[in-house]
Amino acid sequence: MLQTFDAPNGDFSCVKRSRSNTPLQALTTLNEPIFMDCARALAARALREGGKSDAERLTYAFRLCVSRPPDDFEKATLIALLGKERKRIADGVLSAVEVVTGKKDSPQSGGLRADDLAAYTILARVLLNLDETITKE
Repeated sequence: MLQTFDAPNGDFSCVKRSRSNTPLQALTTLNEPIFMDCARALAARALREGGKSDAERLTYAFRLCVSRPPDDFEKATLIALLGKERKRIADGVLSAVEVVTGKKDSPQSGGLRADDLAAYTILARVLLNLDETITKE
């Protein structure tokens, strides 16, 4: 995974790392198990600490990722995504438990509703896959 993100070998020093942005990096951040775990943790944190409304929680998660609040267009787009994913979960297109746990039949723990946590996990995957999140300037 580190080679995908242009990490140097660990046996020598590197003065300056080259920066690249490839489709393989996006696939890694969307599908690698460690990134799914990170998305679940970010989702749980946003639900627990982010506030009472979706707008507050989304702004909280966005600020954790990119160190700035979302603009109006970004907020509207992400709220729409959250609504779309909640509908997919409610319609049975996605299994909330599978998204949250990575398994088909594991019970949900932690005191959060599985459908909320699943929708926010999908949102967190998007936030963690932003170029602005991955590449700090």
